[in-house]
Amino acid sequence: MTAPIGIILGVVIVLVLVPVAAAVVYRLVFVRRNSTSVLLRRGGESTWDYGAVRYSETEVAFYRLLSVKFGADLRLDRRGLILGPRRQPTGAELDVAEEGEVIVTFRGHDRRNRPVEGELCVAPAKLTGMLAWVEACSTEQIRPRRPHR
Repeated sequence: MTAPIGIILGVVIVLVLVPVAAAVVYRLVFVRRNSTSVLLRRGGESTWDYGAVRYSETEVAFYRLLSVKFGADLRLDRRGLILGPRRQPTGAELDVAEEGEVIVTFRGHDRRNRPVEGELCVAPAKLTGMLAWVEACSTEQIRPRRPHR
């Protein structure tokens, strides 16, 4: 009365592979739409992550393109995001950076208010858009929200 091993194995594979494939397709198709392509390297790491950033009213979300997560891998609060000086890629960075891209340091806080720092490698025009988004933060977003009474 036991099911053949092949059927059980097939069901397990389908139950595992379908969600993984769905997550990868979601990243490659839906996240890339209306987003900006970037390379991100967190502080202390030596490797760059290919991905995309999406801007909302209050945060920037980074999605690694080949991740199996449905949500963002990193979210930074707009009010505390600081973009540092730009520099040209050097050494091994030239292997991953596209021609003309620049590297900019960043510091900020994630959703849990933990400090995050690192570097972004991005085209100059896209960096200009990011700088404009950070600088256009409204005074309502800067002021801490008062609790409702």
